Amino acid sequence: MACSNPWNSVFQVGSHHLAHQLLHMGYEVAFISDPISPLHLARGKELKKRLQLYAQPSSKQEPLWAYVPGALFTPHNAPLLRSRWLYKHWHQLTFPSLIKKARAHGFQEVDILYFDSPLQSFWLNTLSFRKSVFRVPDRNAGFQHIPPAFLQQEQELIQKVDVVLSSAKTLSEEIPGSIHFPNGVNLGHFSKPRKEPEEYKTIPRPIAVYVGAMEYWFDAALLKQLASAFPAVSFVLIGPMKKNPFQAFSNIYALGPKEYASIPGYLQHAQVGIIPFDVKGYAKLIDAVNPLKLYEYMASSLPVVATRWKELEYLNSPAYLADSFEEFERALEKALAFPPQSVREYVEKQDWSFRAKELIELLR
Repeated sequence: MACSNPWNSVFQVGSHHLAHQLLHMGYEVAFISDPISPLHLARGKELKKRLQLYAQPSSKQEPLWAYVPGALFTPHNAPLLRSRWLYKHWHQLTFPSLIKKARAHGFQEVDILYFDSPLQSFWLNTLSFRKSVFRVPDRNAGFQHIPPAFLQQEQELIQKVDVVLSSAKTLSEEIPGSIHFPNGVNLGHFSKPRKEPEEYKTIPRPIAVYVGAMEYWFDAALLKQLASAFPAVSFVLIGPMKKNPFQAFSNIYALGPKEYASIPGYLQHAQVGIIPFDVKGYAKLIDAVNPLKLYEYMASSLPVVATRWKELEYLNSPAYLADSFEEFERALEKALAFPPQSVREYVEKQDWSFRAKELIELLR
C-alpha cells in the first residue's frame, strides 16, 4: 500500500482503514508512506511521527510493516524539487534503498499493489503483482501549490493500473472507467461508549464539534459568524491549525490535534457535528470531497450541519445542508433542538469491513 499519510498519523484516512481490514482478512501488509528528506526538519510533530517509522526496527514476521522512506531529496513544490525527473526517480535516492528494504521484508511479489499516492508509481516497475489499484482520494488539481509534475504522474498512474477507484461520485464521473468507492466508518470504534474528555469538563454545553484539518478551505469567517450568533454554544475545534484566528471568541475552543483513539469521546459528548467549508471559494476542491468526518459524526450519533456541496447532495444523508450563513444558522438551531434519529441508521452499512470486501471482489 503506497500512501500519502504515515501509518501513525493523527489523520486516519481511508487507506489506513482498508489496511486494518486487509490485516483482519489475513493479508500481510506493507504500508509505505510518502518520503521524508533533510529538508523536512522544520515540519514539527507530524515529522516526528514519520521519523519514528523511518528509524524503528521491524520484523519480517509481523503481518504489518509500516515504513516511511528517507531520501536525500524528495518531490516538493519548490525550485528543482518540483522537477519531473525527481518525481520519477526520488526512490533511487533513498537510504537505505527502499526497493531492497521492501524485498527484504518479503514484498518482492504481492497479490495487490494499492496506491493512493502518485509519488510512488515506480512500484509498478519494481515489484511483481497480480492486481494494481489506484484509489483517488481527492481532486488534486483543486489544491493550492500542486505542481504540474504531480498531476502528470497522477494521470499516468490512472492509465497504468488495473482498477481506478474514486472516493467521490464527482471524481468517478471525471475519470473514465473509474469506480465510485466512497469512504466508510469504523463503526465499532465510534459507537462504543467513551468517557467524557477532561477538556469538556470546563466547556459549557451545548457543544458543536469539528474534527479535521483547518486549512484554507475551512471557512473561518463562517465560524466567527456562528460563534457571534450563538454565544451560548461552545464551538470545539480538534485538529492542527497553523494560526488561531479565533482568540477573540470566548466560545471557540481550539484543542489541537488528538490521537485517533480518543476522537470518539470528543464526538459522543458533543451535541452536533459541523463541517463549515468554504465551498464558494474552493468549489473545485470541495465538490469532490467525500467527507470521512460525516460518517464518523453519525456513527457517534451526532446530528450534522454542513455547507452544501455536490458530493454531500449525492450522499443523500440525514445531514442538514446550508448554502449561506443564514441557512447554516437555522440548521444549527434545528439540529440542536430536534436532532434526527436516523443518523446511526445511515452509517450502519458503511463500515470499512464492507468496503474491504468490495475491494477484493472488484479486483477478483
